[in-house]
Amino acid sequence: MLNPTLWALEIYYLLAIAVDSFTGYNFYMKKPYLDNHTKLDEPALQRAFIYNLNKIHPLLIKFKNQLSYLADESCYGDLENAIQELSAEVESHVARIDIIFNTLHKNPDMQHSTSTQSILSVLVPDENSYLQDNLSKDLSLVFYIQKILSVKKFYYSTLKSIAGSLNNIDIKQYLQYSYDECESNQTMFKLIAKEYMESSINPFLC
Repeated sequence: MLNPTLWALEIYYLLAIAVDSFTGYNFYMKKPYLDNHTKLDEPALQRAFIYNLNKIHPLLIKFKNQLSYLADESCYGDLENAIQELSAEVESHVARIDIIFNTLHKNPDMQHSTSTQSILSVLVPDENSYLQDNLSKDLSLVFYIQKILSVKKFYYSTLKSIAGSLNNIDIKQYLQYSYDECESNQTMFKLIAKEYMESSINPFLC
């Protein structure tokens, strides 16, 4: 006697062939493919834009508030000056994001601050045993800042790509300014990290 399960599968297979033959429809194709007519409309794009804007906004505010503490924690003036310079630029980034929210007639959604806290808690430097000298302590701060800058740059890149589809030149320009400054900051802190790792400072002075 034919197994009921196998019998059902055979019927399903024969039906699939029949549908495919008479209608030209591929019975097995579960997912459609994109074509020139399949595009997100402007409201959907704006929702995606606002979502990512709400992600970077609390990150910038939290990072801005951290920077004065990080400057105080640094052991050498080179890093302290760089962090103070970065702090001024991050303030301008927050101001630009606020302008973008106002332009879109939206308010920041503070619910996203929880996920931001999670990101920062993972990246923040811990009290590790290798941080026994001032050079190592400063280098850990540099690495932390580099990680945050990478996250910022990612969000700016994402927002820029969506803003291009929204056809808002002013918003795209604000994001471009912040993206360029973030890229410049990355270069600066990369050079600072190199200085620490190739430093000729006498260990006796640390």
